[in-house]
Amino acid sequence: MRTPEDAGRIGAAVWLALSVWCASGVFFPAGPAVAASGPGEGLAMWVWDARVAVDRGSRAQLLRFCREQKVRTLYFSAYRLDAPMDRVYRELNREAHRAGVAVHALAGDPRWGKPQYHHIPMDWVEAVLRFNRQSRPEERFDGLHSDVEVYLLTKSWAEHPAEMLGGYLDMNAKVAEAAHREDPTFFFGADIPFWFDDDPNYRIAWRGQIKFPAQHVIDTVDGVTVMAYRNFAEGPDGTVNLVLSELRYAQAAGKPVQVGQETQENMYPPYISFGGTSCGRMEGELQRIQGVCSAYASFDGFAIHHYESFRKLCS
Repeated sequence: MRTPEDAGRIGAAVWLALSVWCASGVFFPAGPAVAASGPGEGLAMWVWDARVAVDRGSRAQLLRFCREQKVRTLYFSAYRLDAPMDRVYRELNREAHRAGVAVHALAGDPRWGKPQYHHIPMDWVEAVLRFNRQSRPEERFDGLHSDVEVYLLTKSWAEHPAEMLGGYLDMNAKVAEAAHREDPTFFFGADIPFWFDDDPNYRIAWRGQIKFPAQHVIDTVDGVTVMAYRNFAEGPDGTVNLVLSELRYAQAAGKPVQVGQETQENMYPPYISFGGTSCGRMEGELQRIQGVCSAYASFDGFAIHHYESFRKLCS
């Protein structure tokens, strides 16, 4: 997962700069336990390397780490669903559910937001739904998790941001409709950058309503993870301030919001990640964030990016 990490006010020049200033996704490490947070049960964690599921020992290590860190939801990379991987995912889901951990199928690509590529996420959704139909209840995915960051297509984004956003919002709507047509309770969550509602002048007309992109996404999906990557909670550019507007809007909409945090090392600028700091430092900042955000019913805890770097930080 890569995101522009330091959006200022939104303008064409800033969009272009942001698309260059990007950082990778969110994962959890093992070691000193990070306190569970939010009204949601424990933490969520991205796992991008599907090979973790192939080996029984690697799966056991992953689930042991989930137990140590109170991770209750995995956003697990599931781009490829075919006969060999179907068996692997069934084993992963069965073992995770036995350990009290939910597993959401994770995928995404910036190009998916373009209308000419919408068939790819739709094929992915159908593959996940077909997998669930052909699996026992304990072997099924618990939801879908989309990481589609259209702003990383820097040239298209700089030249046609409204068009890119429209295609992206249409894609989310199509995925949600397909998933809920099959099962109205099947959870579809999406990652969004904190700056999708950062500028009062930055709104887009979509389906007859003019709103911030973040608000359109919250309206469309079942829940969002806001990539508010900062290694400090407080201040005008701290994580708390970056997520308050999403929490307020989602509370009125009756939708959950997770606060995404980064743990990879050597990120630029350095303040977007806890990588290279300490597990205790991250725990302290998460507690500060929770102290404010838990006042909102929409606050659903934290999602950590990502498994390998989180393990390294907290081992």
